[in-house]
Amino acid sequence: MQYLLPRETVLEVAFIGNKGTRLWGAKGVFSEYDGLPASMLSMGAILNDSVSMHPQFKPYTSFPDDLSVAQALRPYPQYYGVEEQFPYNTNSNYNSLQVTATRRLTKGLGFLAAYTWSKAIGYVDANGPGAYYATVKDYYNRRLERSVTEFNYPQDFKLTWVYETPVGKGRSFDLHWANWVLGGWQLAAIHHYVSGGPVAVGESDLLTPTGFGSIRPDILSGQKLTLSGAPTKVNVNDEASSAQNYGAPYLNLAAFSTVPQDSSVPLRVGTAPRFLPYVRGPHSMSETFRMSKKFPLSKREGTFFGLGMTMTNPFNRIGRYILTTDVTDREHFGEIYAGGGGRTIQLDGRIEF
Repeated sequence: MQYLLPRETVLEVAFIGNKGTRLWGAKGVFSEYDGLPASMLSMGAILNDSVSMHPQFKPYTSFPDDLSVAQALRPYPQYYGVEEQFPYNTNSNYNSLQVTATRRLTKGLGFLAAYTWSKAIGYVDANGPGAYYATVKDYYNRRLERSVTEFNYPQDFKLTWVYETPVGKGRSFDLHWANWVLGGWQLAAIHHYVSGGPVAVGESDLLTPTGFGSIRPDILSGQKLTLSGAPTKVNVNDEASSAQNYGAPYLNLAAFSTVPQDSSVPLRVGTAPRFLPYVRGPHSMSETFRMSKKFPLSKREGTFFGLGMTMTNPFNRIGRYILTTDVTDREHFGEIYAGGGGRTIQLDGRIEF
């Protein structure tokens, strides 16, 4: 829907939806045909024993005795993996509310403001066989991988504007001889404010047998996943410093638990989804400002000296990130640290003729 507002501003509101079916999936995820169902993890540490210790699991006479029980139980035990290179077996769902307000440069002012409120759900996050980072808990239960996607940022607002100052010849304030210096300046800026990215929790220090997928921890009921909102005053993670440096706590370690184990072998997969549904990392805010002016070099039209200054991150905003989401790191799990920051000013000049 479009609506013409006063001062030559156009408001547009739209619903954008996209349903993807039979998408190009990730290699080795749902295209792995030699994996074992997660239910077999209940066998415990025996899965990592050599098959010579448990000859009843030997699939055929010539199967090597030094290979594991888990390898012997694979659908194709003679192989370490049977994968489809180009699987078209995933899907996605995207819905969004998109609002824009546009004013073309009129009477010295123009802007474009765009806001998107969206949600993207899927099973994997990158397109094609290059998505090697994709994980799966159970090769035979893809529903366990359905979650918000890695690239889903629910709220995104961007504002771009240009303002021509009312000082100069033919403008509201004509300073005559001073116009050459003070008149004709143009100001512009880009503002971008976006929600934090999805958070995935994991669990290490496990001896997961071959043939099984990734193991994620359990989420405990009755506990909040975060201690509070993402803190804004955080430390820089200076590993080179001899002083102990702690991050600002954010995720609640008490809300997560490692899965049951037998000699470090997981007995089942955890309840945590691929990405937590209602928890986000720190949001980001950025601005870039610019001012510029053209100085005439001769009476002949079209010959100018252009002078400009661009300031990036004028408010000295810092980037924030979660150091680790591994629940076995009890010291730094869910802590937020600072990264980036610093202002940058760039001056430029050019001759136009």
